[in-house]
Amino acid sequence: MYGLKQAPRAWNKKIDGVLNQIGFEKCIFEHGVYIKGETTTDLILVCLYVDDLLITGSNMSEINKVKQLLMKQFEMINLG
Repeated sequence: MYGLKQAPRAWNKKIDGVLNQIGFEKCIFEHGVYIKGETTTDLILVCLYVDDLLITGSNMSEINKVKQLLMKQFEMINLG
């Protein structure tokens, strides 16, 4: 997929679909940010920049669940 003109669009469509499927909503102010959770105790944010993801939140067990779900869909490296 790398090197093709439509590769960024295809990647964005794929990651958007997967994140929506596992319960994330796209932020209406910043299109590279996805939000899951209602309160400060279960909030998870995923920030997308090109092909990198930054996952942060207030509940470490939920963050690990999200990472595991994403690792089932994509080849990923966890940098901590």
